[in-house]
Amino acid sequence: MAEVYAAISGLELVAEQFDLGQGIIIRRTFGHLMMPSVMAFAPAKEGEPHPAPWRTVQGGSGIDFHAELFIPESIGSNELKMEAQRAVAFLLRLGVNPAITVSALATHSFSKLQSMPDSAGRIRTFETKERSFELRTVGEGKLDQAGATWIAERWEKTRDLVKTSPEFYLAVSALDAGQFERNTALALISLWGALEALFSGDRSELRFRISSYIASYLIPYGQGRDKRQRSIAKLYDKRSAAVHGIPNHRREDVLETFVLMREVLTKMIEDGKAPTREDLERCLFGG
Repeated sequence: MAEVYAAISGLELVAEQFDLGQGIIIRRTFGHLMMPSVMAFAPAKEGEPHPAPWRTVQGGSGIDFHAELFIPESIGSNELKMEAQRAVAFLLRLGVNPAITVSALATHSFSKLQSMPDSAGRIRTFETKERSFELRTVGEGKLDQAGATWIAERWEKTRDLVKTSPEFYLAVSALDAGQFERNTALALISLWGALEALFSGDRSELRFRISSYIASYLIPYGQGRDKRQRSIAKLYDKRSAAVHGIPNHRREDVLETFVLMREVLTKMIEDGKAPTREDLERCLFGG
């Protein structure tokens, strides 16, 4: 792909377009991705479509999108362009609207594809699963200049953290995937598994260690840190019950864990690094 165009669903732009740096642009457009399902009843011959009759299958849905993200060829290889696209999309979910998805990727602007022959441009679906656990919008769910500047200043750091920190990458994946997990116990387990990877150096006294590290990482000493530690420890208890097959959590517990993960990842992006064991011990003990 010389250039990448990503259809962004769940996002409203307050201006026609925003520059996110390095030639990356997000701008208004419109498209509706139709996803009907069709069933055939006979096997296909090699290289040929399934023969008729075909029947439509109930349950297909569609997705509107009102913005496209443009990743220029100058970003580099296809892999680098996809890394940039994922970093920007994640920051949009983190800072603007958790419901944002990249519903399709294309080789040309969606405004031009409608008048191009099929052979001249390609479109493929990307993120089309329905959310099972809907997170609340961070603000109004609209991208303004302040939000665009926030993303422009952070997408490269986010991309680099994903590449250099397996723990950060796991946490990003858990946060992104959690909304689409139908079983809230599994969502809770995956989120806490990622938090354990970030904040546990060993397995001893795991509940106290992780909750203390997270609280000291987020809250300065003496400013309600002990209260935050206890609240995080209670969330960890919900995770433990789910892991052992006796879940006793409420949807509010899952929501609080999502919010906690979002807070942790936002701070890591602001810091430009995932905390080391030494960083966590300085937070915990001072110095």
